[in-house]
Amino acid sequence: MGRKKTLNERRLTRRQVQELIASGARPRPDLAATFEQTFSTGFKEQPLVYELDGERYLFVFDPADPSMGERVTFMRPTPFIVSCDGGREFPENYVHGRGSSVSHWAYYSTLKHQLVANIATLIDQLRSTMARTPHDLDLSYQSPDIVSEYVEGIGVERAQQELYDQLVAYVGEVLRRRIQGCWEVNSNDRTPYPYLMGAKHEPVMPINVVWEQLSGLDPVNLRAAAANEVRRARTEGAKP
Repeated sequence: MGRKKTLNERRLTRRQVQELIASGARPRPDLAATFEQTFSTGFKEQPLVYELDGERYLFVFDPADPSMGERVTFMRPTPFIVSCDGGREFPENYVHGRGSSVSHWAYYSTLKHQLVANIATLIDQLRSTMARTPHDLDLSYQSPDIVSEYVEGIGVERAQQELYDQLVAYVGEVLRRRIQGCWEVNSNDRTPYPYLMGAKHEPVMPINVVWEQLSGLDPVNLRAAAANEVRRARTEGAKP
């Protein structure tokens, strides 16, 4: 079973986004208002929507939210406005508060912030589900390739429903070893969530890695996404 092609989604640099907007993109505040939401903390998330030539739209996650980085989404007008070929999935996620990595994970997560206390169990569950041994899934930096292939095989929808916590736990342990860090829980957020801290890194987010790979159209590549997350979080002056 392959991935469901709901949106043409990819990551662009901030410069590429600015160039697209400068090329004649037309702001659509009427559409952006559909996805605006205010959280209990008082923070209002305000994404931007631009209409492009060729009947395309550019969706930019709230630029004021640093956790979203420079993530943008292209989409055809039909799945953006109405349901068509499964294209309603992303708007529904966003409208119902599942537009960020943490909120999306929390919606599907069974353990929520208790995940940190169950890392070993979750990894064992993943190995059992995949019929893999600790020798296969050895938490090495290369081992997520095996997991990526499995997720591609069962489809990202099933992975979301059945393995979200397991994937976060496995990717997290790979990252923890990589940065020589430890698991923490952000209890100050409206939705407490697990993350990693290392001496030479800002908070590292396994949830971001898994969410990104379960959300795009490119083949799942957890190893590459994990490497990107490490680079993103590396503090200035720290050696690679």
